[in-house]
Amino acid sequence: IVPSKKALLWAGPLRHLNKARAAAKLAKSKHAKPGVTVKKAFQEADAASNEPRTWTGLTNPMSASATTATPANTRANNPAIDVGPSSGQSESSIAALGDQVVVAWNDGDGFVTNGDTQGFAWSANGGATFTDGGDVVHASLATYPGFSWTSDPVLTVNEKTGEFWYCGLFDYNNGANNGIGVARGRFTAGVFAFDSVFVVRTAVSASEFLDKQWVAVDSLSGNLYVTNTTFNTIDLIDYYRSTNGGRTWTGAAKLSSALDDGFVQGSRVAIGPAGEVHVTWFAVDQVTDPDNFRYRKSTNFGVSFDSEVNAVKTIANNFAGGPAFNRERASTFPSIAVDRTTSSTRGRVYLGWHESYNFWDDFFPAPTAGAARSEVESNNSTITATPFTLGNVLRGTLAKTLNTLDTDYWSVSLTAGQNMYVYLDSLSAGRAWTLRLFAPTPDQTQRLVYTGRPDSTSGATTARFVFTAPTNGTYYMRLAQVSSRSVFYRVRTMVASSAGDRSRDQRDAFTTYSDNGSAWTTPVRVNDDPIGFDNFLPEVIVGGDGIPYMHWYDHRDDLYGSRAWIYTSRAGAFGGAWQAGTKLGTAQSNFSTSSSNIAPNHGDYNHFAASTSRVHASWSDGRGANVDTWSAAMTTTCGITSGPNDTTMVANSNADFGWTLRNDNELFSGLYSVSYTDTRGWLTGAPTPITLAAEQSFFQTRNIAVPDTAVSGVNTVCLTLTNSTGAVVKQDCFAITVQGGALAVGDQLTGFALAPSVPNPAFKQARLAFSLPVSGRVSLAIFDLSGARVRQLVDGELAAGQHSVVWDGTDARGQRVKSGAYFYRLESNGQTRTQRMVFMK
Repeated sequence: IVPSKKALLWAGPLRHLNKARAAAKLAKSKHAKPGVTVKKAFQEADAASNEPRTWTGLTNPMSASATTATPANTRANNPAIDVGPSSGQSESSIAALGDQVVVAWNDGDGFVTNGDTQGFAWSANGGATFTDGGDVVHASLATYPGFSWTSDPVLTVNEKTGEFWYCGLFDYNNGANNGIGVARGRFTAGVFAFDSVFVVRTAVSASEFLDKQWVAVDSLSGNLYVTNTTFNTIDLIDYYRSTNGGRTWTGAAKLSSALDDGFVQGSRVAIGPAGEVHVTWFAVDQVTDPDNFRYRKSTNFGVSFDSEVNAVKTIANNFAGGPAFNRERASTFPSIAVDRTTSSTRGRVYLGWHESYNFWDDFFPAPTAGAARSEVESNNSTITATPFTLGNVLRGTLAKTLNTLDTDYWSVSLTAGQNMYVYLDSLSAGRAWTLRLFAPTPDQTQRLVYTGRPDSTSGATTARFVFTAPTNGTYYMRLAQVSSRSVFYRVRTMVASSAGDRSRDQRDAFTTYSDNGSAWTTPVRVNDDPIGFDNFLPEVIVGGDGIPYMHWYDHRDDLYGSRAWIYTSRAGAFGGAWQAGTKLGTAQSNFSTSSSNIAPNHGDYNHFAASTSRVHASWSDGRGANVDTWSAAMTTTCGITSGPNDTTMVANSNADFGWTLRNDNELFSGLYSVSYTDTRGWLTGAPTPITLAAEQSFFQTRNIAVPDTAVSGVNTVCLTLTNSTGAVVKQDCFAITVQGGALAVGDQLTGFALAPSVPNPAFKQARLAFSLPVSGRVSLAIFDLSGARVRQLVDGELAAGQHSVVWDGTDARGQRVKSGAYFYRLESNGQTRTQRMVFMK
């Protein structure tokens, strides 16, 4: 089992290393192709295996999604500036800070221009529109001649400084060297630009290949962290840290264990609310069928890490990507997100991924029995395909013919939910071939599975794939020759079983979480589609509401599952049951017909980012003639859009008061809790639960009775709205001034007094009450913990008696203050009183 798993991890890096070694020998040759780096050559070779495709037809929906107001989708790249007619933009990353959004992607236009194969765009209006920024700024050409950004874009943002950080792979010296770099950028007067580039690490391409880097920035310390996979004689997960804004970096520190040497890939790094550094990665298990997601944590700002933990066991389907994926292998990398909000789940770490049912236990040892079935010529089309049934062993020859690449078609009838396992072996080294599975309609060219060996340097002489039929039909399998050399093949087929497995078919999306990094919850399936539809490249993020969200490629709305929509879901209370999946995309992607000169056309990942009030998704999209990068934003806030004004009441009276509550999220309902407090203790009772549908407003009322013993003075009443994580999201207060009534002990201030603020902590506003024994000049001011005056609330003559003022949480310039502790001081006639309060944004 292990060699075939490892071969998938090494397939890409081996091709890089082999090409780099060959390039070194040809460096002085006039036949060397200038400007084409190792990474570009690799991606071009994969993309070249895409045949020309044409298709017209109607979507055949399998199931309806929720009738919600899908957020607007916006294309980030500008296809009008592409030089190549098939230039694709895929494998995107996104970062957001308020209305400032930056997106980056792999850009196939660089294959045409011999320039960067990276691009980016920015938005200053929350992602409503984007400006294509072209190339990311380069490092010094004097130090790094021929510098070119090549692959794997990642973005992050420092919320405190407003600095956006891009991290990518690069080549220089005509591909003789490769490296990892970071670029810093910022918005100035509503326009974004990168201003600096720093190099994290470099390597000699003929002996070492740096791959799949990830970056995170800690807004608390300003530290930058990068992880990556280093391929040389083995593969391992390396880690780097910068404490001076990316200018210098520590040397590579190995995070993966010696036990996993040669068997790791796809690390990601994320930051916790107290500066914790969380890292996860994929590791092939060398003993058991399920593979692993490893995890390590640092609690001292990345100086050292706790021991490795195995967070999840997973069945990785790396033999093929999602439907119409244009590379012969796929990746199973974990997505990671941390709750950095003030909710009760603050600090919780989430992982997200896709996995298959356990097909390994069905096929090892590989079956040798089974009725033989030989190809019958001519079978180079679906019309003349040779039929077979699962359990047959198929044999055939892809003959060498002049100027023609031979193809063999096979057909198999499958029933909905039936698992098909295919194992192609006994191939000679040096042969190149592809193996594909096609949907029955509309024209037998809608691609469901792609695997194989696209060139002679990849080293693989076998291929396998798993597929679960979404509906009854006759499916078509095709073997195609790539190298124009005769290929003899044997294909073993069988019915596989998913009984008792966590995943139901070729891929489902899952998530787990941990509050301490050592104990992880039982994985939960997020997608709710019927069995047989692929769910590819899920990404998880925690919104500003403290609730996790996920998005992924979902194929449920296509009869045979060949075309995709971007779907999304949101977890319930405290990371519980996920809500029904719904479309985040506004159009269907048909990657079988949307051309791309870059592989993979979907990318190895999409991305999710969170700002205070939104989550921002980015993904590769096949709705157009070419694959582009698209984005959408979903609102995560809820609000109190109206509330009572200050009023006057008399003792022994009552009145109804109302607040308008609103769930701003465009797609998902929310569970909230409403509670009431007041300074005189009139309001009692448990919090009231309330469910608000997506974009629903609700008028909440409460009757308030003034006791007959109430004395003159002010009672401040507050409604507090709490979300499902226990986080206070909104608060609205108003004052009831009581007239008349008998004296109640402790019901009013007397003499020179300053009352505690109401409420405390305060969220939206705070009412400060005080009393004066005699009239005179009065000062009431807010101070921060350093003693600096924040806001003067009262400065003038007042009469004797009770008074109150409201502080709205702004400073002398009208700017909202930071969350934290403050003092307020009353001064009059030579006397002072001071109280402490906490104000939350």
